[in-house]
Amino acid sequence: MKKLEKKFFGIKKEMLSRPKPTVWVTRSLPAADRSSKNWSYAGFNPLTFPLLEISKPSEEPNLPLKKGILVFTSGNGVRAFSEKTTERDWSVVTVGKETQRLARKFGFEYPLTANGDSRDVANLILNNFSKDNNIYHCGGNNLQGSIVKDLLQKGYNAERLVYYNSTPIKVKPSINVNEIDYLILYSPLAARTLVKYQFNLLGVTVISISKATKDALGTLKGVRHKVSKEPNEMAIIDLVKNLEVMND
Repeated sequence: MKKLEKKFFGIKKEMLSRPKPTVWVTRSLPAADRSSKNWSYAGFNPLTFPLLEISKPSEEPNLPLKKGILVFTSGNGVRAFSEKTTERDWSVVTVGKETQRLARKFGFEYPLTANGDSRDVANLILNNFSKDNNIYHCGGNNLQGSIVKDLLQKGYNAERLVYYNSTPIKVKPSINVNEIDYLILYSPLAARTLVKYQFNLLGVTVISISKATKDALGTLKGVRHKVSKEPNEMAIIDLVKNLEVMND
């Protein structure tokens, strides 16, 4: 715990002397629980109200061939696949360090990781695996990026396998937005769901994990909107900390 706190966050004294900024964590459970802890360690007051729900598809795919390469671009993909089987004999490629960490936690040895987006994933595969390997992008029904398409164009055998569904919540979150300083969006689908419920976010700073997420939200009157330099939570937290320093 001490290592995580030290690595994450040297919090300025000024931030400790005033009320903690409140952050709306919109990502789905159970990932939202870990995010909430991360924000707490960083000196913020997180409120968890997911905009998306995770569920199993009505029909799950068969397990990939053992000589294949599994590609995970989200923690939900790692969890959903790992719940389907106890076998861990595949080579694994992940989109970033957070997903790599989770893959290791679930028992996959030596997962390779890209630098945070689908283009990096495709390039990593092109540079490290031959066309003899089948590539399986294991994820949800709203997969972002064009990994499979890019690999098919390069002559690889690649396919998408849907192990979970990510869908918008059906009831508007009962959150008091007047208490919110920062709203964190983790996906384009979450951004579109936020628009659907027409919150009055005047005075709230929205942080998107990627440009695609920002574009999905569009422009909201009176709302400051920033994009993380890298598509991971540590980069988002660093961005918000810097904004807090600028606000002092």
